[in-house]
Amino acid sequence: MRMAYSVLAEFTEWLGEQWYVASSIVSESVPDSFVTIERTGGYVEDMLDHPTIAVQCWAQTDSEAHDMAIGLRNLLLTDQRPYGVGRIAIDSGPYRFYDEYTRCPRYQMALDATCQLTD
Repeated sequence: MRMAYSVLAEFTEWLGEQWYVASSIVSESVPDSFVTIERTGGYVEDMLDHPTIAVQCWAQTDSEAHDMAIGLRNLLLTDQRPYGVGRIAIDSGPYRFYDEYTRCPRYQMALDATCQLTD
């Protein structure tokens, strides 16, 4: 039996392999800098998933969050992709996306990806 493929799990694992602290949620024990990743939309067609994914880089200062986002953007476009991901395009960003609730600097970018549906 085939297992469902989870693009968020694959991105989170891959980001960890690239030395980023990553999660699909903001944990209660927040490190100094981390990345959150969440699916915000997309579509499925011809047995391929085309998710839209929000990637948010959080840090202690605005410049650290900015630099992390730029570095991650470049890594996403030039390095090996997460398992099962065939294509990544940056739809928007990185742009400043300050969190008023936590007062934590963050930068966000939206990705369009093409990936498999099953493992």
